[in-house]
Amino acid sequence: MKVLITGAAGFGGSGLTKRLLKKGYEVTALDIVAPLHSGLDIDNPKLNYLWKAVHDIQPEDIEGHDIVVHFCAQADVPMGFPSPVWTAWENAMGTVALLEAARKVKIEKLIYAGSGNEWGRPLYLPIDEDHPLMPHNPYSWSKCAQELACWAWYRSYKVPIVVMSNGYICGPGMRREIFVFKWIYNILRNKPIILEGGDQTRDTTYVDDVLDAWELAIQAPKEKVVGEKFQVSYGQELKVRDIAELCMKACGKRVPIIEKPYRPGEFGQRELFSNEKARRVLGYNPKVPPEEAIRLTAEWIKREVLGIT
Repeated sequence: MKVLITGAAGFGGSGLTKRLLKKGYEVTALDIVAPLHSGLDIDNPKLNYLWKAVHDIQPEDIEGHDIVVHFCAQADVPMGFPSPVWTAWENAMGTVALLEAARKVKIEKLIYAGSGNEWGRPLYLPIDEDHPLMPHNPYSWSKCAQELACWAWYRSYKVPIVVMSNGYICGPGMRREIFVFKWIYNILRNKPIILEGGDQTRDTTYVDDVLDAWELAIQAPKEKVVGEKFQVSYGQELKVRDIAELCMKACGKRVPIIEKPYRPGEFGQRELFSNEKARRVLGYNPKVPPEEAIRLTAEWIKREVLGIT
């Protein structure tokens, strides 16, 4: 099976690329990150590194692949505040470029990596696949736009869409502008952490569990998953201030907490996702609870990022 992964140098993309290569898949990795900066084994004979922006993707780049996995995005919520226009353009128009190329060739599935940020003020909990999108900041709007584009091209041109959505992901290789990374990084260096708000909630999911879900979606018969959406978070709601306490516990020390106002749109945000459909259809079975996920993340930051033994 041949898989094209956009955003393959990022957190989720690189993790899935490495996992699939180990299992014998042929992978084309597309990213604007230069090959030698990607962190991928570009000498692997089963890896083709396509160094270009997804906005410039052509049908011939997709031709011959069975599966397309779309991670490519401006993936940092904070960047959406000073650069909302770029965030919107990067995410929405990059996805449209991919969909336009994909509709001209034959593929089995185009799997889109959605975001728990697409729901800011949920109408009910837990959030399932049928919950309407509720964007609450520029980044979350851009992710909603990506998903809505996928469904539009599915309905218009039969592009075989599968949507995979999750809350924030932690673990080895995680993005460094996510609050849990910044908190653990500071705690381990005996520096204060910044808590913006505190009563908003998150559904913490460990990276290996999410990669399991994406692999299951790749392997699943297309008639079971095409045209479907799956929530693949752990399924436990925690206040952000309680996550800060778990970070302190994982590091075995306390530092001062600097409290600041909520980020724009974040007051009242709640995340608790139902993974029942993913369990039933995909066989998804997340194994790492939030406290353990944060502990494992702290061990990685301590060992691999800070070099503390």
